[in-house]
Amino acid sequence: MIRVLVVDDDKLARQGIIALLPWANYQMEVIGDVQNGREALRFLQENDTDLVFVDIDMPEMDGIEFMEQCSAQRPDIRFVVLTFYEKFSYAQSAIRLGCLEYISKASLEFTDGEILLERIEKKYRERNRGLVRGKSKDEKVWEKIKEQWNSLWWVFDTMFYEELLERTKDCHPEVRILERLMVKCIGKADARLERHETDIPWFESIEEVFEWVEQMRREYRSCTLGKNEFGSMMKAVRRIERTFTAPLHASEVAAEIGMSRSCFSMKFKKYTGITFGDFVSKLRIGKAEELLLNTELGLAEIAEKSGYEDVYYFSRVFREKMQCSPAEYRKQTGRQR
Repeated sequence: MIRVLVVDDDKLARQGIIALLPWANYQMEVIGDVQNGREALRFLQENDTDLVFVDIDMPEMDGIEFMEQCSAQRPDIRFVVLTFYEKFSYAQSAIRLGCLEYISKASLEFTDGEILLERIEKKYRERNRGLVRGKSKDEKVWEKIKEQWNSLWWVFDTMFYEELLERTKDCHPEVRILERLMVKCIGKADARLERHETDIPWFESIEEVFEWVEQMRREYRSCTLGKNEFGSMMKAVRRIERTFTAPLHASEVAAEIGMSRSCFSMKFKKYTGITFGDFVSKLRIGKAEELLLNTELGLAEIAEKSGYEDVYYFSRVFREKMQCSPAEYRKQTGRQR
């Protein structure tokens, strides 16, 4: 049974919606009705609910704000939006927040309730079945992926970003689910960098969402950054990425952005998810992998070009990170000198 809450500031409208539609024919049950978004949030804390019919225009908390807060707390809940407005901007916001249907209250009494609820039930079942599908159906995997996107480490760490992209694609999320996640993350990054709110395009596919995220990431990494903490750490990361093959110390990078070494080390891990030393090591090993795969250079030269003065130390670090020696890695990837 699909448990339904009706939210509308007009009591007669709530009663009309409840009386008009043949809920039981489509495995739905109205378990409550409230007059505004704040009351709805309180209701949801105390009652197990699956679907909310919600009016856009309400006092205290409008429908869009309610859906935003509800989605943050209960991403499994779906919405049907009721409104007298026909503005496309409202429709876009509602769909991004998980809206299954966007219908006019003015024409509801002339709408075939059977057809309407049949359509809503079908979309509800499909949306829930397709929340995360494909190689990974484990909800914990998806929750971890969402957590990592929200960390914003991917803005700073290119290798982490590329790995996170692949793991996200492997989950085959629905376009609207992925869109809501990325809109939230981009909004958080904009706020941290003190940028104006980004205009959000309309996405037809998950590929378009990923293209937009890639575009935003390039902007974050190339724009003139503010003097806040987020911007300072981005400046430090760009400096490291330019010079990681040369001798590099946390103290000199910290001095360039006006921080003490201890403060820099703490902030660096906060914004990238790893320590300064691990970040540099990851860049150097990544460079070594590239050279082993794409060139016939000897190990000593690869070590030097990757930022290691001692080939033996390089080999030891490579084995620790990759679980094989550089020579074994080259052999496994089909490039043997």
